[in-house]
Amino acid sequence: MDALSIGIIIFATVTALLFKFILYHKICNWMDKDLISGLAAGNSDKHRFLTGQLKQMKDNKVKRKRQHQLLTELAAEFEQNS
Repeated sequence: MDALSIGIIIFATVTALLFKFILYHKICNWMDKDLISGLAAGNSDKHRFLTGQLKQMKDNKVKRKRQHQLLTELAAEFEQNS
């Protein structure tokens, strides 16, 4: 193989990995937004509250699985307090 072939293979591999990384993060964000929309059930105050809580959890580097559990618990608490 010549240098051009190796360069093309490396470029294609890096591009595919970058695409996979971006797509994974977009899908995760869509899932988070969908979960919050489902938990909020049309209540804009609850939606705003849960979105803020999710941002705070991401800043604190809470694991994804735990984020969804906490959001569900916070949504239930929000309903009780309202």
